[in-house]
Amino acid sequence: MDELMLVERLRSEVPEDIDVTGAERRWRRGALGGRPVRRRRPLLLSAVVATAGAAALGVVVLDGPDTAPMANVAAVLDQAADTASGDPVPGPGQIVYQDTVERRRTGEGRWYRVRTETWLPAGGAGTGLIRQENSIKGAGLPPDGETAVGPCPAAAPIDRPYLGGVPADPDALLDLMNGMGEGGRGERLWNAASDLIDRPAPPKVRAALFRAIADIPGVRLRDDGVDAAGRHGIAVTRVQDGVRDEFLFDRATHRFLGTRTVVAEPGNGFGAPGTTVYASALIRTEIVDRAPEPGPDAEPSGC
Repeated sequence: MDELMLVERLRSEVPEDIDVTGAERRWRRGALGGRPVRRRRPLLLSAVVATAGAAALGVVVLDGPDTAPMANVAAVLDQAADTASGDPVPGPGQIVYQDTVERRRTGEGRWYRVRTETWLPAGGAGTGLIRQENSIKGAGLPPDGETAVGPCPAAAPIDRPYLGGVPADPDALLDLMNGMGEGGRGERLWNAASDLIDRPAPPKVRAALFRAIADIPGVRLRDDGVDAAGRHGIAVTRVQDGVRDEFLFDRATHRFLGTRTVVAEPGNGFGAPGTTVYASALIRTEIVDRAPEPGPDAEPSGC
């Protein structure tokens, strides 16, 4: 059994309410790069972006390596923050629903799709639900099923499934993120952002996160990236250990689409530079009044 097959098997044993997506992404980065795990991300724009909205953003259009100036990164992420700020705010007792798709590869290189639906109480109290379904079944793969998620008042706000208690100020959020994980400051901040960006949060918190990402050392803009649903967008990226992580945003609306991990240097066993090894897509977010009732086989779990 190779290392990537082993990590799939180990991941299948982790309770579904524990979000290990960011940690798994970092592990894969180390395995794919063949070097010790560190952290990363950057941005840029192509001629296609120029006709779609570069003039509105006021950024320089580039095509080639990740060399876009930091001002361009901030401009794109500021637009993304403005978009997020306009989203509806959940009321007391309401539930935030998210529908997410991931494309993963087994240790044998076979692609499979994971759909995860979450219903999480916005206030942190009450019971939520996580439902997961895989496109292929087999030993070593995360199992299908449901998890009933209970309240978790003892957990730190940044460790909760819903980020309602996280600071909605970019500087305060950066300070909090800087205390997470290991490595240099840029590594810690990027890894923390990777852990947080997929989780549901109030509009102001998501806006603060996008603006905070612009201040992470080493971020750049890239002209194009594709999420797990096949949608193209502007990529905010950071490269480390020969692997490029991407946060993807719609070119027209600047809404967050998903993430992608791509081989960035020659000599990688998973393929030539440009080969995708992981992708996710946030398909839908809604505010609802209640979560579905867990099925009889749902696993109970705390935070």
